[in-house]
Amino acid sequence: MFTLNLVTPEKKLVAGAEIEEVFVPAFRGELNILPGHAPLMTTLSTGVLRYRFKGETVVHPVAISWGYCQVSPTGVNILAETAERPEEIDLDRVKIALTKASERLASVDLNEADLAKFQNKVGRAQVRQEVASSGPKSTH
Repeated sequence: MFTLNLVTPEKKLVAGAEIEEVFVPAFRGELNILPGHAPLMTTLSTGVLRYRFKGETVVHPVAISWGYCQVSPTGVNILAETAERPEEIDLDRVKIALTKASERLASVDLNEADLAKFQNKVGRAQVRQEVASSGPKSTH
């Protein structure tokens, strides 16, 4: 059995669910993890995590921001700073956040720390917007 655990400090999104595959936004690019994958530990970037339950064709997207992924012979454990399903995301608030962060990025008086901060905010808002607009998709 190959299972997925996806948790944040505030909630459990998936606990011990049997899966066919999971796609994670790893630090250096997306990883597709299938049963039999070699053991692995990696950091995660802000991005879209997608998983498919065993026997299903629907791929479930989740917007995550930063975290850790551990792959073992029995499954995948993900600890994310934040994780949101499409139905949990307020698209109007995301659009406002994206506009504000983009405006701040256009400012000429940003120091290096602020530049990184607002680049992260734009990236997170873009990922949340993508997930909120997409919802689950069938692979067939």
